[in-house]
Amino acid sequence: MIKHWIITLTLFLCFLPATSLASNNKKSPNIIFIVADYMGYADTEPYGATDIKTPSLNALASQGIKFTNHYAAASSCVPSRASLMSGKYPSKVLQGFEHKKGRGLHSKNNNLLKGLKSNGYKTALIGKWHLGQEENFSPNDHGFDYFLGFNAWTLGYHNHLTSDGEPGLYRNKELVNESGYLTDIFTNEAMQFIDNNNKNPFFLYLSYNAGLPPYQKPDLEKSKWDTGWDANKATRSDYVSMIESMDFGIGMVLNKLKKLNLDDNTLVIFTYDHGGRHLVDSGPLFHGFGTLWEGGIRVPLIMRWPNKLNVNNTFQTPTIAMDLTATMLDASQSKYVATSLDGTSLLEIIAQPDNYVDRSLYFKGRKMKAVRKHNWKYIVDGYSQLLFNLETDISEKQNIFHKQIKKANQLKQELENWEESLESY
Repeated sequence: MIKHWIITLTLFLCFLPATSLASNNKKSPNIIFIVADYMGYADTEPYGATDIKTPSLNALASQGIKFTNHYAAASSCVPSRASLMSGKYPSKVLQGFEHKKGRGLHSKNNNLLKGLKSNGYKTALIGKWHLGQEENFSPNDHGFDYFLGFNAWTLGYHNHLTSDGEPGLYRNKELVNESGYLTDIFTNEAMQFIDNNNKNPFFLYLSYNAGLPPYQKPDLEKSKWDTGWDANKATRSDYVSMIESMDFGIGMVLNKLKKLNLDDNTLVIFTYDHGGRHLVDSGPLFHGFGTLWEGGIRVPLIMRWPNKLNVNNTFQTPTIAMDLTATMLDASQSKYVATSLDGTSLLEIIAQPDNYVDRSLYFKGRKMKAVRKHNWKYIVDGYSQLLFNLETDISEKQNIFHKQIKKANQLKQELENWEESLESY
């Protein structure tokens, strides 16, 4: 069957395979990794938004590559973010804290930071962490030279309090009292970090909490700074204002790169950690946050690297979060070798897309598990088995398990084999 859903970019890309690319760069590129949270797949203009204006992301997409079959590693924050830092499936790296409930990522498993630091990168996390504050779990213990952000699941945009009403904004390991809209604070800190480190390669993890609750627009009066936590009392317009504020901030960061003549040597990546719910628009995708339906795990991905990636292209081969970890390590020319990463550099995948069409991508949640291979997606939801052809049914409306039992059993076996491989971790 002709794989017409893949747009082969090999003839149009203007870079060499990944191994050659690294050896031909004289200076390691800066890397800006922008992650949004709890948003719908169709909540930016490059992915179909009509009521949200995102000119900065429009520009980024027109100057780079847009991926339409990209997946988060999980449908909730902690496991998804653990995979972005480790380059491995969440089940392999998540572990419980010693002195309190919950799970996070131990610094020993942060392959991304190990690789970047070994190559002389200055590193900053600005925004959401959510992978632990205990010893060996905090951002600074992981290797971030600078941290301004929070570890809770979200934070009030104006009062900077957690959902429990506690102060939650940190600079490195100390609580701080800052004034201003949280999205703006993160944007300004990001630009200051770029200013301070523009003479050497830097890695900026810019982790906005837009569009998480509380649903608070930038110009909200002080008397309402405690509101917005209940989605039933919020409005889509509140959410729209939050996303447009983030997009404006992204534009400011991109303009800072341009002003400092850093555009050509900076890899910029934009994605979500997972899908959203309630006030979001997931377009044709079904369901959202906390599920392994497409609305929970398929997320936007835009990547711009001038003179290395061709512009205004759309790439449809399935990719996953751990590929981003491998990509950043590849682009950085790091000599650090991370053993058994579960991702492959997108530079390699883009150069040879046909080699990765039939790669299996696995997902595991509380009550669901799934595998995607080529166009096929097999899901176990409780005691139910479902099979979808995503090429013809992106909305997962037609369960064709009964028509393709042989295919379902093949994918079922692959999923079971993968689960058995996790038992050694």
